[in-house]
Amino acid sequence: MDSRPSAIDLFCGAGGLTEGLRQAGYDVRWAIDDDESAVETHCENHGDYAIQADICETDPAEDGPDIEPGELDLVAGGPPCPSFSTIGRSKLGSLEDRSVDEDDRNVLYLDFLRYVKHFQPQAFVMENVPGMLTDTVIVESDTVQESLPTGAGQEVEQFPVGEEVPVPEIILEEMRGLEYTADWFLVDAANFGVPQHRERLFFIGRRTGETLPEFTRWFTHREPTDREKDQQMQVRPELRDDHDESQETLETGSSSVLPSFEPDREYRQPYLTVADAIMDLPPISPKGEMPPNQATEYTLPPVSPYQEWARDIEDGEEWEEQPLRNHEARWHNHLDLSIYKLLGHGVGWNIGQVSTGLQPYRDDVFPDKYKKQNPAEPASTIIAHIQKDGHMFIHPTEARSLSPREAARLQSFKDTYWFPESRTNAYRLIGNAVPPRLGEAVGVAVREIILSERRVDD
Repeated sequence: MDSRPSAIDLFCGAGGLTEGLRQAGYDVRWAIDDDESAVETHCENHGDYAIQADICETDPAEDGPDIEPGELDLVAGGPPCPSFSTIGRSKLGSLEDRSVDEDDRNVLYLDFLRYVKHFQPQAFVMENVPGMLTDTVIVESDTVQESLPTGAGQEVEQFPVGEEVPVPEIILEEMRGLEYTADWFLVDAANFGVPQHRERLFFIGRRTGETLPEFTRWFTHREPTDREKDQQMQVRPELRDDHDESQETLETGSSSVLPSFEPDREYRQPYLTVADAIMDLPPISPKGEMPPNQATEYTLPPVSPYQEWARDIEDGEEWEEQPLRNHEARWHNHLDLSIYKLLGHGVGWNIGQVSTGLQPYRDDVFPDKYKKQNPAEPASTIIAHIQKDGHMFIHPTEARSLSPREAARLQSFKDTYWFPESRTNAYRLIGNAVPPRLGEAVGVAVREIILSERRVDD
């Protein structure tokens, strides 16, 4: 019998959260997404248990995995960021009336809760964007109390009609109405060893018990001190003579050389940087002459612990023998390349700040920006917009935007994770993904704080 906690991944995308949960020791048995390219990528890396379907048109009892209610440990997923403009009028608290014939798709978190309601997992994890915290709605009816699922014995708050209520509070009340202890947590992926500042909102719920994970206890990384910042500007810390390996936890002989996720660790490493993540990858060129447009082989061994982790070299395999995939430069015109060369590390220009003769777009239509990534800091948030032009994600030392593989490294996908799509599609899938290492951290915390209690009872 498999002793691993079981999980399913809703709105699975290219599989970032699935990958994180698997690294955290979960048996992810089923996944769903309506994006064909995302499901193809998921299946390429995880096997053929992800299905392509519109979750709004599915019934978890008939179309979901063959798992009895109450037997599943975790329902996880990240519903696409919805528009809440009409939630107060037509969708607020409408879980009970949500049907497979529903046409309105702008509150997909309700479909997430439909699966929670059916499978009654021990825990759930719902990921979303931090912007949700500032969303509010005007309550136009007593729908939260009236439409909660029949038999939900937990007392829930009834919001007064006409009151402006934060959307997260409404979602929490719906979760608590399903008899779950629930709360939300805002985290930055950089604190968990992702070489990127990426804030994400997680709703965590448990069916029995009250204690939820306190994610600050699980941080492996932190803001560097001023002295460490100065040193990072000069040379990467792993190459310094005064580097103190006794202050680190490296899991040699395992699949990871990064700090493991354990609560309340005595020492947390400085944030991983862009240089830590990508500067071992071969040079490539938009023009495709010298260097080439695409590199399929490594030319250097890994020179940082993160690069060693990302390459995921198997025992007995030489780094020169490992294939390199998705490392291809996009085309840039001469104007873009000239601007890229002018920017200093970490410098950003809004397009409207560039002289009229250099602007690629009308600044009243495209409020875009140019930004060269700073090699001595975590990357800025990788978003799906990178598929458009890459202006916000300029390589630190080469006059081009990041390749899909470099973007994937900054999202904490290992090099063995393949995106078998066009370059444009790969950018989009990478930008939309949950960083696997962030998913692993959340998965470990949920496993240790919530699911371990059930297994002791069993």
